Amino acid sequence: MTAWPRRFPIAIDPVWFWRNIATSWSRCAGITNAARYMLWLYSARLPRACQRDWTIRFRYPEPIGSLALRLRSNDGADGFIRSEVFENQCYRLPLAEAPATVLDLGANIGLSTIYFSRLFPGAQLACVEPEPQNLRLLAQNLELNGVDAAVFAAAVDVRDGTVRMERASRDYGHRIAGAEIASSAGQFEVPALSVRSLLRQLGWTRVGLVKIDIEGHETCLLTEAFEWLEQVDALCLEYHEHGAEEHLARIARQFGFAAPRRLPWGIWLLVR
Repeated sequence: MTAWPRRFPIAIDPVWFWRNIATSWSRCAGITNAARYMLWLYSARLPRACQRDWTIRFRYPEPIGSLALRLRSNDGADGFIRSEVFENQCYRLPLAEAPATVLDLGANIGLSTIYFSRLFPGAQLACVEPEPQNLRLLAQNLELNGVDAAVFAAAVDVRDGTVRMERASRDYGHRIAGAEIASSAGQFEVPALSVRSLLRQLGWTRVGLVKIDIEGHETCLLTEAFEWLEQVDALCLEYHEHGAEEHLARIARQFGFAAPRRLPWGIWLLVR
């Protein structure tokens, strides 16, 4: 596990510093990328003129293999997602067979989509992400790693239209603003697409795997106009509200899934 330095003037923890050096040698492709990894990791302590985006090449055991990732110096937000996806492998799911299609709802900068492309090399991929700066890096990361995926610059919602997003302090926490939340300067408006519309545009009649990480809006997505679940073979999600097991158990009974399973790293899984 990596220690993410915070932006305040205290001495660097020497234990974690040497652990991070060990990680850089074990995970990065060569000395140049190891050095870039350390500079990126501790960029909060570097001069403000230091670059914001870094391209770092990593190496992992197969089937992941070599990766080139475009990551931001954003107080560890991109680093947290990288660690979650590639170090902890939170999406290494116990599926009976590889899905033919994967829909990534809340794709952020594309790391989970890249992971699925390596785990399921024959699958068709599609990802949905509303935040413009995340979309910028998502496109770069897919291109750097030769991943062919349909990209929808939108938020997923129960119906098509537009929605207001709340901008979070961390680059992985942006979420749809509830109707009860007043408009503010920290919000931005984006197109919204329902899952039905996404499947129609993709031409998919079934989805082998749907991944959902949409910062609390999953409760609404799985409560209203959710008949699209009839077309889904497996569903993995982060559930951010209380009552996850009870809600997902009702969905499982209604749509013919097995009982929901909670996997490590807080991921819930429903399979047929």
